[in-house]
Amino acid sequence: MNRPRFFLFSLTLTLLFCCSVAVRAQIQLDRPKTEPPLENPFKMGISREQIMETTNQVLRACSIPLDESLSKPREGKLVTKPIVFTRGVTTQTDLDYLAKMPAGDVRNWSQGRYFLEISVSPIDGARSQLFISAHIQGRYTDLLTGNQWVEGQSNGRLEDEILRGLAGKILGIDLSIKKNTRRQILNCEYQ
Repeated sequence: MNRPRFFLFSLTLTLLFCCSVAVRAQIQLDRPKTEPPLENPFKMGISREQIMETTNQVLRACSIPLDESLSKPREGKLVTKPIVFTRGVTTQTDLDYLAKMPAGDVRNWSQGRYFLEISVSPIDGARSQLFISAHIQGRYTDLLTGNQWVEGQSNGRLEDEILRGLAGKILGIDLSIKKNTRRQILNCEYQ
């Protein structure tokens, strides 16, 4: 008679142990920490001329054209032409990932584009700071006015990605979040 009680007791302990292990395995106590964005402007011990030269190389390699009428390279300012980065069904999701779009009404976004303002300011003879500003726009069709581009408020993701790419290339280190061997800005890989 003692034997069935002992068996029941050991079975209960075994079940409790298994349940506690299964529950603990589902709870993740040490989540991977997200890397904070780089400071924008980003300070470097490099001259403005070197930063401008490397930035021009990366923009050319990624086929990101400069708007010559708005850019002032002698003053350390580069402005790109607008680049369409999304079309079709995923436009809303892609725009929401990079910016907060106006919420006044629900729009059927058909395209998303961005243009960049890159400024390099000297701090002293050997140090400079690199500042990236992204302007993200969504396009929708209005029956009265036709196609319109509406600017959203950037959440800083695009600026951080470009800043990490440029600063990493300039400094010769990998500042990307994903820590892979290839340097990438959006869908452009460069050396």
